[in-house]
Amino acid sequence: MNAVIAIPAYNCAPQIGRVLDEITDTVSARVTEIWVIDNRSTDDTLERALEYKRSGRLPNLRVFRNRQNNSLGGTHKVAFEHARAAGHTHVVILHGDNQAKSDEVELLLDHAQAHPETQTVLGSRFSRRSRLHGYDAKRVWGNRVLNTVYSVVALRPLQDLGSGLNLFALRDLDPATYMRFANHLTFNYELILDLVRRKVRFAYVPITWREEDQVSNARNWNIFRTALRNLALWRLGRQTSAPAADRDYEWDEVQ
Repeated sequence: MNAVIAIPAYNCAPQIGRVLDEITDTVSARVTEIWVIDNRSTDDTLERALEYKRSGRLPNLRVFRNRQNNSLGGTHKVAFEHARAAGHTHVVILHGDNQAKSDEVELLLDHAQAHPETQTVLGSRFSRRSRLHGYDAKRVWGNRVLNTVYSVVALRPLQDLGSGLNLFALRDLDPATYMRFANHLTFNYELILDLVRRKVRFAYVPITWREEDQVSNARNWNIFRTALRNLALWRLGRQTSAPAADRDYEWDEVQ
């Protein structure tokens, strides 16, 4: 496995240092590189990441900045495309807001190592052994409803549609498909539906999820409505969404 950890980061200056602090030496040694991908933050997220890089604690840490704000979904595309071009086989997506625990990257890597037939491993906030700390009850309810509806329509159990900790095997992803998805927060939902459509084997592992000082960019009702619309279109065999026009999925490394 030639894996990288990609950390999409937007306006999470208070959290990005904690995310990097929680990456243990063991996890760092198991991946080739760690990428912080700043999505044109308007706070000092980029500066905090650069300060951490200069500290030298994570020698394989690199810091990049998107040339455009591509939202969360677009930053997934940036990570996947650059990882593929660099010859990596796996990408761990770890959100930069510190809701997931960075050291639990190891749970996903362990599962993939133990199950060669299942190389895409998704973190689940809602499994029996998942741990939720301070997560808003309305959001828990909304996620559980969506998980159930998606599971019924997709005809397979889907324990989580979009946690902030996932391991993707690039062999399991189809660039011709995911590059057509919208760049917003429901990108992961479309990606999972595409895995189901193409009968890709993937697994879930329970993770810890917490809500402390994070500021959510999600608009819950809009996400719920878009998710249901995309599911209906997917079941009808139609394109679920379209990316924003004139997008630039390039980045620049910042030293």
